[in-house]
Amino acid sequence: MTKRINVEASGIPVYCAFDDLVDITTLVSNPRNPNQHSQKQIELLSKIIKNQSWRAPITVSTRSGFIVRGHGRLMAAQFLGVTQVPIDRQDYATEAEEWADLIADNRIAELSQIDEGDY
Repeated sequence: MTKRINVEASGIPVYCAFDDLVDITTLVSNPRNPNQHSQKQIELLSKIIKNQSWRAPITVSTRSGFIVRGHGRLMAAQFLGVTQVPIDRQDYATEAEEWADLIADNRIAELSQIDEGDY
């Protein structure tokens, strides 16, 4: 991944490192992704991307071509009507390795908590 300066994807600044900007119609969600995103969550994520820009790319497996991390970001991009998104291509040796990364990414997000005492 490379950090680039002054890059936009469909008019939204990209502040994260990424490999490429791609057309969202080329991205394929993993059909086995067990994580579900509510409409409320997608709308909130859309507002975050629109107001804070792209801070994380969508991760795509070079092995399968499926999204591994960022299904919600793709849905938010679709909701916003953007045509391009930043992606990070990752190499996975096996389907099991790819699946483990997808599950771990979803599970870590589920377990996170905000310490509101510091804010």
